Amino acid sequence: MSNDLGLDRSGNNNNWTVNNISYVDQMLDSPTNNFATIDPLSSGAGVFAEGNLKYTSTADTGVGTLGISSGKAYFEVTISSTSNSHIGICDIGKGINPLRGGNWSDHGGITYKQNGDQYRLPAGGGSSTTASYGASYTNGDIIGVALDVDNNTIKFYKNNVSQGNTAQGPSFISSSGVYSIMIYGGGTVFTANFGQDSSFAGAKTSQGNQDSNDIGDFYYTPPNLFLSLCTSNLPDVDVVPSKNFNAVAYTGTGSNQVVTGVGFQPDFLWLKNRSLGYGHKLFDVLRGLGSANPGSLSSDAGDAEGTFNYINAVSNDGFTTVSQQYSTNNPGSAIVAWNWKANGSGSSNTAGSINSTVSVNNDAGFSIVSYTGNGTAGATVGHGLSKAPEMWIIKNRNASGDWVVWHKDLGNQTKNLYLDATAAIQTEPPPPGIATIPSSTLVSLGTFPQYNGNNQNIIMYAFHSVDGYSKVGSYTGNGVTNGPFVYTGFRPAFVLTKVTNAADDWSIADYSRSPNNVADKSLRPNSVAAEDSAADIDILSNGFKVRQADSHRINYSGDTFIYIAFAETPFKYSNAR
Repeated sequence: MSNDLGLDRSGNNNNWTVNNISYVDQMLDSPTNNFATIDPLSSGAGVFAEGNLKYTSTADTGVGTLGISSGKAYFEVTISSTSNSHIGICDIGKGINPLRGGNWSDHGGITYKQNGDQYRLPAGGGSSTTASYGASYTNGDIIGVALDVDNNTIKFYKNNVSQGNTAQGPSFISSSGVYSIMIYGGGTVFTANFGQDSSFAGAKTSQGNQDSNDIGDFYYTPPNLFLSLCTSNLPDVDVVPSKNFNAVAYTGTGSNQVVTGVGFQPDFLWLKNRSLGYGHKLFDVLRGLGSANPGSLSSDAGDAEGTFNYINAVSNDGFTTVSQQYSTNNPGSAIVAWNWKANGSGSSNTAGSINSTVSVNNDAGFSIVSYTGNGTAGATVGHGLSKAPEMWIIKNRNASGDWVVWHKDLGNQTKNLYLDATAAIQTEPPPPGIATIPSSTLVSLGTFPQYNGNNQNIIMYAFHSVDGYSKVGSYTGNGVTNGPFVYTGFRPAFVLTKVTNAADDWSIADYSRSPNNVADKSLRPNSVAAEDSAADIDILSNGFKVRQADSHRINYSGDTFIYIAFAETPFKYSNAR
C-alpha cells in the first residue's frame, strides 16, 4: 500500500481529493481478483466493520466467504478485547446456519484457542475434544493459519512462530471436503487478513509480503506454496457451465416452435408449463429425441412411458416443439426448459453383469444410462462416469411405479426418495434394494422393480459434483427467513431441493425464471401445479441462501434437505447479483 491514494496515474492530473480515509483503507481487490471477507450472510449475530474484515463476536461464529476444497491456503487474524477466542476452520460445505450461536455441531471446527489449547468438533455431531497444543495468545498477537487440504494438515502460527500441525487434519470435521475460516469468542474483536491488508485496518504497519503466486499483502510471509484466499488463486475450471447446462424460458405459441438460446444440442430435456397445471415432461437422447421420439416421462407421475410426441427435433442451439401440446407449447403459456449435455446417442458399456448404453459427459459429471433389468439380486450395471455417482434418478419405462432418487447424503442404496411424491426418506422399500453405495464404475442392483425389473427397460440419470459447475450436498433448516447459507463454489443457475425427514414437495429454482434476487419462482417436480412463490432463495456468487421461513419444502427448523445445483458462473469469475 502507498500514500498516493486518489492520484491519477494517467498524467492528466485528474486527482481525487481524499476525505476521511487513509491509505491503509486501500485494498488489493480489483474487478479481476477479489479476496475473501467475513460473510455477514452466514456468520452469526455480530458487528461487522472495515469492509467485513473486522468482526465483533457477541456469542456467535464468523465464517469466510471463500471455501477451500483443494490445495494450500493461508490467512492471518489478530484480536483485541479478547474473551475465550477461537481461530480456525469449519466445514462450509454442509450449509452454514447463521442462528447457530455457539453450537458448531452442524459444521464442526478445529480451532486454536486463546489459552493455547486445540479444540476439535466433528461436523454433523459427535463429542468435542480439547487438548494442549501451543502457546497462549492475547491482544495484538497475529495468528497465522496454514491449511493444506491435499495433505490433510492444519498448522497455526503465533507471530510467525509455528505451533506445529494439529492432531487432526481438516478431514476430521468435514464430510463435504470444503473448508472455511471460523472465528468465535463472546465479545472478541477479530480483524482478518486474507491477503488484502497487512495493516489490519491501520492497527499494524503494513509489511507487503506476498504468497507464492506473488499475490497479496501479508504481515508475515506465508509458508512456501501456501496461497492467499482470493479468486485469482482458485483453480481454473475444466467445465464451462453454459456449454453443459442451461435453463431457457419461452412462451408457447400453439404451433411448431423453434426454441433457441440453449447454447448446445441438449441430450436431456426437462420441460414444464409454468402458467398452468400440466405435467413435467422429461426426454433424453437414449429414449429418442426428434420425430422418432417414442414418448415422454412425467416426473409428477409414476406412469409408464407415454406415446405422445412433444419434441420434433433438436439442434446445436435448442429444440423444436410440437404444436398444441399443453405441457410444452400451449398458446400464451410461460414454459421453462432445463437442458443438459451428455454425449449424443451413447455407446455400449459392458462393465456390469447387465450391459448398458450410456451417453456420458465425464467433464460435467453427468451420465444417461439405459439398460434392461434381469430381476436378479446382485446384478450390476455400468454408469460410464469417471467417478462414483453422488445422486441418481431412476425410472422403469415399462411399468407404473415411483421415480427412485438416491443421494449420497441419504446413506446407502436402501434409502431413497421418490421424485413423484412428497414422502420422506424411504428405507428398504419392498422388495428391498441393497445396502451398498455405487463404485467408480458400477451401480449394484437389487430386485426392486424400479431398479431391476425382469425384462423391464430402465432409464437412469446419474450425477456427481464437479468443482465450479455442479454440487450435490445437503443442509439443515432453521425455520426463519435468515436461513442457511449453502456454499456451492459457483453462482447457481438451477437448484433442486427436497426435505428428507418430513413429507413435502420437491422444489426447483433457476435463473431464467428469476433473474433477480430473491429467486421466488418455484416449480415442484412431484406436482403438475403451476409456478408458485413458496420456496424463496437468494442466488449468490458462491452459493445460495434460503429465505423462506418455517417451510418443510426448503427450511423447516431442524429438517435435513438434500440438493443438487448447477452453475451459471464459477465463483472464480462470478459476481453477486
